[in-house]
Amino acid sequence: MNIIWIILIVAQVAWLWCLLAHLRNKEINPTDKICWTVVLCVLNVFGLILFILAGPQETDELESEDDLKRAFNEGRR
Repeated sequence: MNIIWIILIVAQVAWLWCLLAHLRNKEINPTDKICWTVVLCVLNVFGLILFILAGPQETDELESEDDLKRAFNEGRR
């Protein structure tokens, strides 16, 4: 019975961590942020699994070779 409680506590902590990280992310479109927040809150742990599998992807700020060269010359990389 104790292992079930441990699994539930770990799942809730992971859910809370995911929700807070999602709400702090300023790069996400506000409409997407609202939709994913509702999904995370309504579906709880299942929403966490959906968010991990299909949530917004992080993009690298340097997508082209020219951006990388410019960043290197500016001392950012």
